[in-house]
Amino acid sequence: MPQHRILLIDDEPLVRDELGGLLEDEGYEVITAEDGSVGLELFRKEAPDMVISDVRMPQTDGLTVAMTIRREAPAVPVTVITGHGSYKLAIEALRAGVTDFIRKPVRFEDLSAALVRMEAALQIAHFQPVDLPAAVNLVERSWIYQLDNDIDAVPTFVDILLESASAGAAPENLTELSLALRELIINAIEHGNLGLTYHEKTVALEEGTLPQLLAERREMDQYSQRRIKVIARRFQDRIVIEVQDQGKGFDWRSLPDPTDPAYLLAEHGRGVLLARMSVDDLSYNEAGNIVTVTKSV
Repeated sequence: MPQHRILLIDDEPLVRDELGGLLEDEGYEVITAEDGSVGLELFRKEAPDMVISDVRMPQTDGLTVAMTIRREAPAVPVTVITGHGSYKLAIEALRAGVTDFIRKPVRFEDLSAALVRMEAALQIAHFQPVDLPAAVNLVERSWIYQLDNDIDAVPTFVDILLESASAGAAPENLTELSLALRELIINAIEHGNLGLTYHEKTVALEEGTLPQLLAERREMDQYSQRRIKVIARRFQDRIVIEVQDQGKGFDWRSLPDPTDPAYLLAEHGRGVLLARMSVDDLSYNEAGNIVTVTKSV
């Protein structure tokens, strides 16, 4: 785990102690603050790599923290912590540009998933897009890729794809697109090509057997030959990316309302919501096995 510094903001001392300990065990250097205003002062003074903040605090709340950091340092990933009844603030925080949110009481599995997303956001933020010469006018470029069902390879693939297509793009736009693509490709592998149901994934997460389950599915005859196809098109002002899986598809019209607290605060299944809030447009084909995203650059 990289030795990154995390600013942890929470008004509850017990939460700061417990989360801080978990983060230090994972190899992070942790700075703590008991309120959003103190947290912002420390952020400006210490320049941490990532921020985790509670949403509800008595003075400066986590939404204000997220919006301020987004304005002052858009490359710094922020995750917010939500409690019961805080789903509206969580939605506002996502719209303000946070990388992820996790629920109280914080489970190690949820914290780990949020750290993976923040590390991914930090990595893509370090891209240095090459500006095209003034005499060059990009009309359209395209790339076609085929992926095996190896989830561990997804972050590297997304980095390679966006590095190829990043000329002249704003780093913050690439960060958002990177997060969306990772979620959608992993979703296509797990639920599309490997046929994992929501219930099966829930049980596997609870039992800590998801990696084994995915490995078993990859070896099964009915799934082993399936592949993910990614078609990327770069225009002058936008990137359009299509992710195709070879599964049976699903009824995308039945996706729950992303603002429904029961869905928003579920143990998993927020990938499509996070992706949708990171891009300009997201749509499915009729069968539900092709998703297309558009992002301005």
